[in-house]
Amino acid sequence: MNTRQSPNQLFIGGALVLGGLLLFLNNLDIIDIGGIWRWLPSVFILLGVWQLYANNFRFFTGPVILIGGGMLFQLSALGVLGIDSVFDLWPLVLIMIGGSILVERLGLELPALPGRSRNPDIVNILAIFNGAEDKIFSESFEGGELTAVFGGVEVDLRETTPAQQPITINTFALFGGVEMKIPEEWQVRRDIIGIFGGTDDSRKFKPENPSGVADLVVTGFALFGGVEIKN
Repeated sequence: MNTRQSPNQLFIGGALVLGGLLLFLNNLDIIDIGGIWRWLPSVFILLGVWQLYANNFRFFTGPVILIGGGMLFQLSALGVLGIDSVFDLWPLVLIMIGGSILVERLGLELPALPGRSRNPDIVNILAIFNGAEDKIFSESFEGGELTAVFGGVEVDLRETTPAQQPITINTFALFGGVEMKIPEEWQVRRDIIGIFGGTDDSRKFKPENPSGVADLVVTGFALFGGVEIKN
């Protein structure tokens, strides 16, 4: 497997090896990992940073949610903040999300409306406590980002043509769902980290892929949420 094309699998594999090694040494009474559990929120911070690295710092919204939320709960676990203070400060995560949207969109033109990208060849949809759907028409589609937090995102890509192989769509589903409808002939590779969530390729027709080259790579993170691919 080409690890450059499967960064999330690399992250999961490394985390499992490290976690298993620590538990093994703990069971042998070589080390005591009792104090390590308080650092568990840092895993989400690292995951957010990893997501930024994996998508070449092109998409920020999902990773920023992981980093911001992980930082608040990590400070609580270390006793710097009380749990009440964490919930008092949660609007800071919204500020970070808004800032990430502006970073993605600010340029010579005015920023696009929240939840939509200005570039017609890039899809960028954000749904928080609501639903959002869109249909993309592009002859040079470049991918994008779909984020659902306590909400749902539906996007129809059946009228698009990839600008290159593969294109990447980064997804983030937190207590929410992302649904993509894609052309029947597209080859798909999924690279999503799921924690009490995951991804489902429910296409009725899946073309054979002897070359192993994908048209679409779906990356991202699903926590108590899901990503579904249809055609």
